[in-house]
Amino acid sequence: MRGSFSDARMKQFLLTLAAVLIGGFLALLAYDHVIVKPREATAAAAAASPPKAAPVDLSQARSEARHVAAEVEASVQRSVDSARDAMDAQAKQAEQADQRSLIVGAVSQATMFRVTLTEYYQSNGTWPRAAEDAGLPPSEDTRGPGVAGIALGERGAVVVSLDDSIAAGSKIVLRPSVNATTGMIDWRCELKGDPSLKAMLPRCEAVP
Repeated sequence: MRGSFSDARMKQFLLTLAAVLIGGFLALLAYDHVIVKPREATAAAAAASPPKAAPVDLSQARSEARHVAAEVEASVQRSVDSARDAMDAQAKQAEQADQRSLIVGAVSQATMFRVTLTEYYQSNGTWPRAAEDAGLPPSEDTRGPGVAGIALGERGAVVVSLDDSIAAGSKIVLRPSVNATTGMIDWRCELKGDPSLKAMLPRCEAVP
C-alpha cells in the first residue's frame, strides 16, 4: 500500500515538473515572439532607413533668404552706383578738358586781333572804328571750335562770343589799357556770362 502511494506521489511530481517546464518554455517562447523580435525588427528598420530630419521652421528660412537676397541686391546696387559715379566723374573731367581746350583755342584766335589792334594803335594813336579798318576779318568769318565769332568792341576791345559747346551767351573780352606815360598797352581779360569759366581762365576777371 505504501509503495502504491509513493508511486502516485512520484507521478504527481513528474507531472507537476513537466507542467512547470512546459509553462516556462511557453513563457520564453511568448517573450521572444512578443518582445524580442519586435525590438529587433524596429532596430533593423531604423538602421535601414535614414534618420528623420529635424523639423524646419519655413517662416524663419524664408525670412533669412529674403535678408540674404536683400544684402546681395544692395551690394550689387552699391557696385553699380559706384561704377556709374566713376563713369560720370570721368565724363565730367573729359568734358571739362574739352571745354578748357576750346577756351584756350578761343583766346588764341583772339590773339591775332590783339596783336593787330596793338600795332594799329601804335601807328595811329587811336583805335579803329571797324575791324576792316585794321585789316581784320568780319565776325562771321572768325567762327571756329567753341567760338561763335570775334568782334571789335569799343575802344579797341576784342569780344569773343562763345557757342553752346562751351557756354552759349558767354563772352571773353580782352580790353586794352594804354599807359599815358610810356604808351605801352596792357590787356585785361574779362569774363561775362557763365561764372564756371573762371575756373578755366583764372587770370580773367568775372564781370556782370
